[in-house]
Amino acid sequence: MRTLSITLVLASTAIASAETEIQFPPENARVATAEEAPVTVETKLDPPAPEKKQHTWIEPFGAIAGGMHLQSLHQPAEVKTSGQNPTVAVSRLGLRGGVGKYITYASEFEAALGGPLGYGSSVWEGQAAIAIRDQFVRYTRAGFSLAAGRIADPASYDYVSANMGDLLYSDLYTRDPLLYSGADRGNGLHGSYDITKNFTVMATFHSTNPTGITGTLAIGGKLQPFDRPFYLAAAQVGNSQNNLPDHNLHIYFGSPAVMFRSEHFEAKAEIQMYSLDTQQSIDDDQTIRGYNLRLGARGHIPTQIGKLSPFANVSRNKNEILDPTDSKYRLPELFRSYTFSVGTDLDITKKSGVGASYAMVDTREPDSHVREHYLNLGTSYWIEDSVAVGLRGSIFAQQISGETMTTGARSVFVTARLVLN
Repeated sequence: MRTLSITLVLASTAIASAETEIQFPPENARVATAEEAPVTVETKLDPPAPEKKQHTWIEPFGAIAGGMHLQSLHQPAEVKTSGQNPTVAVSRLGLRGGVGKYITYASEFEAALGGPLGYGSSVWEGQAAIAIRDQFVRYTRAGFSLAAGRIADPASYDYVSANMGDLLYSDLYTRDPLLYSGADRGNGLHGSYDITKNFTVMATFHSTNPTGITGTLAIGGKLQPFDRPFYLAAAQVGNSQNNLPDHNLHIYFGSPAVMFRSEHFEAKAEIQMYSLDTQQSIDDDQTIRGYNLRLGARGHIPTQIGKLSPFANVSRNKNEILDPTDSKYRLPELFRSYTFSVGTDLDITKKSGVGASYAMVDTREPDSHVREHYLNLGTSYWIEDSVAVGLRGSIFAQQISGETMTTGARSVFVTARLVLN
């Protein structure tokens, strides 16, 4: 019996050893299905899916323009200023981007032309003119949009000729009509809502120093020794210890507007309302209250020789006037002004073409009536999609009541510009 037990144990060991040594050829082996495969601690499970990162993007934009400015001045005999022929330059550079689906932002700076006639600024010290243009963050969702920071109000800018943009609309002949008609960029809030794909309603609000927005320049009335309230606030810049504007002035500025856009026509209407306090340090002074009504329209008409884009703009401003030497008293008269501009572009090949524009600025206040005329005729040829050369002739004429002589300037611009959209 003992011999039988030993024999059975040895036989079992031999069978187990034989099974361990037996190996089937791979082509004869059957792969276990997922249900049949045993699960062991060494089995590697699929790692969890990584969290989806929020989409962000950023891109540069801006423009660089420069060239030659040939000018001829028409001034009274007692004015000894002679014409110059400066080489001119202006540039803008910024970044814009987005975070996620709803947030966008932009930051843009400008190296200025050096005054409306482009007489230049210092390269290193003193007079280098660096301006802040756009600095904003915007949230957009379901047709609604709200932006905060330093931002331009699109409804406040007149329609202009694209062929007049050879110096980025920063010279006397193209910039001043825009400012006097109420072009508004500055520190504030801007909201809009797309009612349909064609109609948008919007509103802009500012509460800041008069130099904090460009819309202040439309407000008239002498405050000695300055012609407009804007210059009273700006006069302190460079003279104070901290180079800040006069903080004794403050403006509230609101602008509801509506815009329409379609394939062949676009238009906009806006009313700018404001209240300007010129003496924040006292309580019994008078404020300057007023409004500026603006309308503009532009068409896009295909023709046999190219696309024709005629445009027209008009604005009407009225505001109260303070005593020029004592802000505690308000004069019975009003400051009244209106601007009117017309023009057209003819795009012959893509963006290359010719353009013309005319603008008039008329201002009236007690014992003063001034009328200014701005005429431009120019052409642009786009060598590449982003690079163009331009040629423009411009005329500025000023008529002042009580003076028999019309003063002004005539200029020819030969330029090149790079635009990164």
